[in-house]
Amino acid sequence: MLTEGPAGSLARTSGRVDGQTLSWLERAGQEPAVLLLHGWGSSAASFTGLLRSSRSPRRLVALDLPGFGESPLGRGDWDTFSYSELVALWAAEHLGPPHSLLGHSYGGAISMRLAARPSPPDRLLLCSASGIRPQARGAPTARVRAYRGLRSLSHMLPGQLGSQAREWLVQRFGSADYRAAGPLLRPTLVAAVTEDLSELAQRIEIPTLVIWGALDAELPLEPHAQRLRALISSSELVVLEHSGHFPFVDEAGRFARIFDSFMDATL
Repeated sequence: MLTEGPAGSLARTSGRVDGQTLSWLERAGQEPAVLLLHGWGSSAASFTGLLRSSRSPRRLVALDLPGFGESPLGRGDWDTFSYSELVALWAAEHLGPPHSLLGHSYGGAISMRLAARPSPPDRLLLCSASGIRPQARGAPTARVRAYRGLRSLSHMLPGQLGSQAREWLVQRFGSADYRAAGPLLRPTLVAAVTEDLSELAQRIEIPTLVIWGALDAELPLEPHAQRLRALISSSELVVLEHSGHFPFVDEAGRFARIFDSFMDATL
């Protein structure tokens, strides 16, 4: 038991589904539940403020994806598709239909896959969601060209020497997320960066709210949010002017009010 929230207690729980151990934070409340999926490098704990401040009477459940928070990595061959398949199995056992869905950043890409399934959630909130690639703009930078060239050369080195050279390149040229991911999750991150779910997003028909921070430097409002809004015909876009990539932290009170209004609205 962690703390007391307006609609009940906030507790940490774990269980197994499809051979995978998963951990989640839950605030007790009324059905239908709302499932919250975190972004890359984050965890269910990132939603603690929202779980506490939301005035919705609904049950709120924030899940740690495998490899993050308190959910072990397990098999390790993850991408947005395999994550979505596991989450769907878990939700069928622990939430049941109907339920609603909030996905932040990488969790937003997984949420889009869940929303495009034959039996989707009843509504979807996408916050700073990844998965929609902007059109390529210009040639690769000198830094990118240097990394690609040196990585090609590293594969000519024997065994351990080549592995050490590639790890040096990762630490020298890789993003903070890529460096922190470790060898097992790096392929998952690379797949996420190169994935484009635009065609899938066009199949989403449930009521969808897109929330974005105007100051988001990781996934800028233009073109990411604007394109996502255009792809999902059933969506509306709300921009939080003083927020970056984590609107539910940067403007916690306003985000909670918008969340409550959307989740508690009558369909």
